[in-house]
Amino acid sequence: MGDPREMNGLLALTGGVLPPLTDNPVAQIGSDAFGFRPYISAVHETVAAATTLPLTVGVFGPWGSGKSSFMRMWEDLLTPTTRTLWFNPWKYDQKIQVWAALIQSLLAEMRTSSNAGLKEKAKRLARTATWLGLRAGLGTASQVLTHGVIDKSTIGEILDSVADDGSSYYRDLNRFELDFADAVGEFVGSTGRLVVFIDDLDRCTPQAALSVLEALKLFVGDARCVFVLAMDFDLLSAIAEMKFGENLQIAGSAYLEKIVQLPFFLPDIDFDAIRAALVPYAGELSENEAFWELVDLGFGANPRRVKRYMNVLNLGIAIARSEHPDGPDLGITRQLQLAKLLIIRSEHRDLFNHLLRHPGALSELENSPALPSPSSNDGVEVARERNAVLAAFLKQESLARLLNARPGAYHDHPSAPSAEELARMLRTVRLTSGPTAAAGGGPQAVTTELE
Repeated sequence: MGDPREMNGLLALTGGVLPPLTDNPVAQIGSDAFGFRPYISAVHETVAAATTLPLTVGVFGPWGSGKSSFMRMWEDLLTPTTRTLWFNPWKYDQKIQVWAALIQSLLAEMRTSSNAGLKEKAKRLARTATWLGLRAGLGTASQVLTHGVIDKSTIGEILDSVADDGSSYYRDLNRFELDFADAVGEFVGSTGRLVVFIDDLDRCTPQAALSVLEALKLFVGDARCVFVLAMDFDLLSAIAEMKFGENLQIAGSAYLEKIVQLPFFLPDIDFDAIRAALVPYAGELSENEAFWELVDLGFGANPRRVKRYMNVLNLGIAIARSEHPDGPDLGITRQLQLAKLLIIRSEHRDLFNHLLRHPGALSELENSPALPSPSSNDGVEVARERNAVLAAFLKQESLARLLNARPGAYHDHPSAPSAEELARMLRTVRLTSGPTAAAGGGPQAVTTELE
C-alpha cells in the first residue's frame, strides 16, 4: 500500500489538486515498483555471458505493459564501459526511412568518437547507406535518411562520384557488413559492446516495423552489438505473416524466431503493485476498496491504461466539484459513480451511447432481475435467457462484471445515480473524454423500459 503521507504531500505542493501522471518509463532499477528487477537481472546476466555477437533480444509484451521501463531499468544495470543507443522507429513513417535511420543513428553515434580514423570510416559508411537509399529510388529525399551525416548538397556529389567511380561504391556495398562490424569494434574496443535499445516497434506501421527487423538481418553482420527490441509478439507475428505467409508459407512466429535469438515475455504485473504505486494519486478514493475493484475490472494490470484513467478521473472530479450544486464537497458516492461511468465510456461504448439517450437506463440495468445478483452463481447465459433486451449489453463478460459492482457486492458499491444526476455526470465525462460515436450508435434493441 502507498503511504497516505505521500498523497498529502502532493496535495500540499499542488494546492489541493492532484497532479497528472505521466507516461515516462521508470529509469532506475531502484525505482522498480512492478517487480521487474529479478527478471531484468536474469536477462542482464544471460546477455552479459554472451561471447558471440551480434545478439538480438526480444522484450515482448502488449501495449502499455512496461516494456520501456524494463529496458530503461536494464540500461541502469549496464557498466559504464558499455555503450548504449536508443532508437525509436515510430518517428519515421516510411519503410526505407526507418531502416536507413537505424543504420545512420548507429553511424552518427560512432562519429562522436575522438578517433579521427573512426569518424572517417563512419562517414564513409554513411555515404554507402545513403547510396542504398538512392538505389531504392528515393532520389534527393534521401537527405532525411542521413541523420545529419550527409547534407542535401552532398547527395548530388554522391551521385556524381558513383557515376565516375562506381566500382568503389559497389565494393563498399558488398563489404558493408564487414566494414560496419570493424567500425563497431573500433568504437567499443576489443571487449566492449554496443547495446541498441529499439523501442515502440508496435507503434509503427507494419512496413516500418518489418523494415527494422530486416535491417538487423541484412546489415549488421558480425558487429559487436546487442539489439534489444520491445514489441508485441502477437502483433508483429501477424504483420510478418501477412507479408511472408501467403507467398512463402512462413508463419509469422517462425519469422520472428529467425530474428530474435533471446526472447523474454514480460510477466503479468500484479494489480496490487499498480495500486500501491498509484495510491498517492487517488485522492479521497485512495483507500476505498470499491474504487480499486472498479479499476481492476475496467483496466486490469496495465500500467499505462490505469495511469491515463486516473488522470481523466481526477480531472473529472475537479470539474464535477466546480459544477456540483453542493459546492466543492463531492462525496465518495459521487466519485465512485463517476469512476464507473468513465470506465463505461472507455470500455463499453455501446452502453455509453445508449445512456446518452436514456440516462435512466443504468439504474434500470443494475436493478433488473435479468442481472444475476452479486451473490448469485448464475452466469451471463442465464441472464440472457431471462431478458432478451438486456442481452444486448451482456455479450461481454466484462460488462456483466462491471454492472455487478453494485450494492450487495463484496466491496459495497453505491447504487447507480438517478437519470437527472447521470445526465449531469455525462456532461462532465464528455468534457474529459471527448465526443462519442455518432448519435444512434449502440444497441438499437434497448429502447424500452427494462423488466
